[in-house]
Amino acid sequence: MNRRRFNLLVMLAMFFATVSPLLASEPVEAQPQLLPGLSFETIATAITTILVFTVLAIVLGKFAWGPITAGLKAREDKIRKDITDAEQAREKAETTLREYAAQLATAEAKVREILAKATGDAEKLAANIKASAQADAEAAKNRATKDIETAKQAAIVELYAQTATLATSIAEKIIKRSLNVDDQRDLVNSGIEQFQKVSKN
Repeated sequence: MNRRRFNLLVMLAMFFATVSPLLASEPVEAQPQLLPGLSFETIATAITTILVFTVLAIVLGKFAWGPITAGLKAREDKIRKDITDAEQAREKAETTLREYAAQLATAEAKVREILAKATGDAEKLAANIKASAQADAEAAKNRATKDIETAKQAAIVELYAQTATLATSIAEKIIKRSLNVDDQRDLVNSGIEQFQKVSKN
């Protein structure tokens, strides 16, 4: 609608710009006429001007104003499309940024979870190593104590045996007689029993 109004205004302006000099150029005659300033030449010139103007308006409308208006509309459509594309790109960038922030938060939570699990596993491993070391130390201590006790008992038995042998030898010399094997065994066992009782007390 605006284009039609514009075309109409342009055509009227061109018409008045063409016709007004012709009407003003006619000489003024002294005698009155029915239609002053309208002679055959003037009317022919006006009709020719109108025809030329109409042809010019049609040609300009088809070959000038049409492409100009189409170009302006195409430019306007391109600008609108560029604005729409820019808005979509901005929205997409904001969406991508939100997704990245969410992924970053998830990754940070996973890292904290992994670190917490690793710390817990390390503490458990340290506790297990400590408990195992304590158990090994306790077992080694018990073995050493048992070995010492066994060695002590063996030493005591050996000492009693040597003492019994020595005592038997001395007793033989004192009483001037020999003890048989059974007497020696009874003497050794009796001495061991007495020594164990003294050790326990």
